[in-house]
Amino acid sequence: MVAAWGGVLNLILFVVSMLGLGYYTVLTVFSPNTLVDRYDLGEKSVPIIRIVGSFVLPTLIIGVWIIFRENGPLSCWIFFVFNFLVSLCQVLLSWGTRLKIIDPDSKTDIGDEVVGHVFLAIAAILIFRLSDTIYA
Repeated sequence: MVAAWGGVLNLILFVVSMLGLGYYTVLTVFSPNTLVDRYDLGEKSVPIIRIVGSFVLPTLIIGVWIIFRENGPLSCWIFFVFNFLVSLCQVLLSWGTRLKIIDPDSKTDIGDEVVGHVFLAIAAILIFRLSDTIYA
């Protein structure tokens, strides 16, 4: 399994990424009220949070499948690029919010911004380190 990933570091980075995605899956699908309370969104936001979860959960399922498939990440470039683009959008939106360009009245959390940057870095590192494998 490790050989398919080109080393243990790549596998660890991917697993860390999937653990983070799993955390957000639990929050959005099974515990949306946690997000409602954290960001003062109001009870009417629960359905839209669950809709977001309906996008996060399949991404997690595919990521776990990639971990256990025989060829690992071979030819799975779209998954890695998708994760990079999602993280990039999150980072850009958080910067836009912090700079009061987007929704100046929204509540921000520095922890979420740090996590977004970490996931963006992990995605970029994985694309770079696995480029010979994922684009094969």
